Amino acid sequence: MDRFESQFADLDVQTSYMEDTMQSTTAVSTPQDQIDLLMKQMADETDIELQHELGERALPDLNAADKSKVGEEDVNLAQRLRALRPAS
Repeated sequence: MDRFESQFADLDVQTSYMEDTMQSTTAVSTPQDQIDLLMKQMADETDIELQHELGERALPDLNAADKSKVGEEDVNLAQRLRALRPAS
């Protein structure tokens, strides 16, 4: 019985490894244009606007006013955190 359990566990590990390998191989070998076409078709059917070109667009740079606003928010959050801590 122990030998059967050992073989069954080995088979489970091998099966899991093969499934992972096949899944990654399939994902890598699928042409990107077919994926994009399928996503567009699904979006058209469900009236969803796709923005999958996010990686191709550059993010806007924060200007000085935005950076100072972020800094002020950090200071405000730090003050609120200090106020929440119990007095020592």
